[in-house]
Amino acid sequence: MTSDAVLTVSNLSKTYRKKRVLHPATLTIHKGECVVLCGGNGAGKSTLIKLITGIEKPSSGTFEFMIKKKKPFGFMPDDMNFPPELTPVEVLRYYGNFLGVGQSKINSLLKRVGLWDVRNQKVGSYSKGMSQRVNLAQALLADVDIYIFDEPTNGLDPYWVIQFKDIIRELKKEGKTILLSSHIMRDVAEISDRVVILFDGIMKENGSLEEIYKRQECENLEEVFLKILEQDETSKV
Repeated sequence: MTSDAVLTVSNLSKTYRKKRVLHPATLTIHKGECVVLCGGNGAGKSTLIKLITGIEKPSSGTFEFMIKKKKPFGFMPDDMNFPPELTPVEVLRYYGNFLGVGQSKINSLLKRVGLWDVRNQKVGSYSKGMSQRVNLAQALLADVDIYIFDEPTNGLDPYWVIQFKDIIRELKKEGKTILLSSHIMRDVAEISDRVVILFDGIMKENGSLEEIYKRQECENLEEVFLKILEQDETSKV
């Protein structure tokens, strides 16, 4: 383990009703990295994130945040259901009260996620994409060293997908560490320093895109996934 590690995961696994949904996974994330968990539906991406964030308990293994703070990370779940009768200002103020965040930062975040002009509307009237941007804003409320995003671009239109990538780049410039999950290949290629490919609950790859392409003898992620799928089908014959 190197001195700049901010999160270590050791043989973390999860079993539901005797079905192993995440096989033992080991991973070290370093300060300033953007690590993307990549894979299809049911690959184990969200399960791994839920274990790391403490939403669910692992069946085996351990993880440790090396940053000793009361709140070591900001978290954007894949689906956040805010009380429909609240405005985004009220939602962020609620979370901000726990974090000691004032109205000035709330206002700034609402502008950054494009909701300032509709800040007095109730979130129950929002579209999926607008609600997702409230979710993004609440994750960014805390000034922490690590940000974790679970399928953050789900529901976002193309413009806000671009804006989200810009936010990730801004966080990286500030020296923040990013862990996010995505099944969208273009997102992965544009913002990742390192990619962890999960398939059927098994960690199949871990490295930069260049390293993965070289090992798999492929030119893009689509080819990598097809090759992993073919290898899996061959092993079952």
